Amino acid sequence: MADAVDFDRPIPLFPLNQCVLMPHVAAPLHVFEPRYRAMTEYALEGSHLIALAVFAGEQWKSNYAGNPPLREHVCVGQIARHEEVNDGRYNLLLQGLCRARIVEELPLADGGYREAFMEPTESADVMEIDLSEDRQRIKALLEDELMRQLKPVAALHNWLEEDIPTRTMLDLAVMALCPGLEERYAMLAEPRADRRAAWVENHLRRTHRTLALAAAQGSATDEEGFPLN
Repeated sequence: MADAVDFDRPIPLFPLNQCVLMPHVAAPLHVFEPRYRAMTEYALEGSHLIALAVFAGEQWKSNYAGNPPLREHVCVGQIARHEEVNDGRYNLLLQGLCRARIVEELPLADGGYREAFMEPTESADVMEIDLSEDRQRIKALLEDELMRQLKPVAALHNWLEEDIPTRTMLDLAVMALCPGLEERYAMLAEPRADRRAAWVENHLRRTHRTLALAAAQGSATDEEGFPLN
């Protein structure tokens, strides 16, 4: 979906301390700071594009109002829905479009928000047909009786039944199964879909082993089906 993005123009940056967006995934955002309200207004007047970035290191905790360093890989998203609240805040639904890398950050825009020139990073070397065996192995794992007890896995299985592209399924899987920042960011930064498929398959196999052990021990589970210990 990088074709939907004009990379010849700078794109506003919305930095967060977590990786909350992947391509093909929609994320709700509440925008309340003046600089990011200005960013939202700019985006709504034009391309509707915003790139969600991730802070690098811990400097943002003491210098949040400044320009703390960012990790180079971002997800470019498009505002799919928006609601302006009476006091100027916004509720947004941002639809992830594509992976990108920050090439050059520009001086602050007039509204005080950050923006940068970027380039797409998704590798074109891997086609859908190249992922067919990965898809079948992942689907078999998702159909396992133990795995289907997990609510996120049940949702992924339903998406597979809709015959969505494998790239889409992989990004949905990362967001559904991996709450950790580093895992999500690593998959955002990985340009090759075959490597992302291998990671998702390995993650599912580890999860299956954990579930099998928990079932044998009679361990309790949380509301989503994951073992509590």
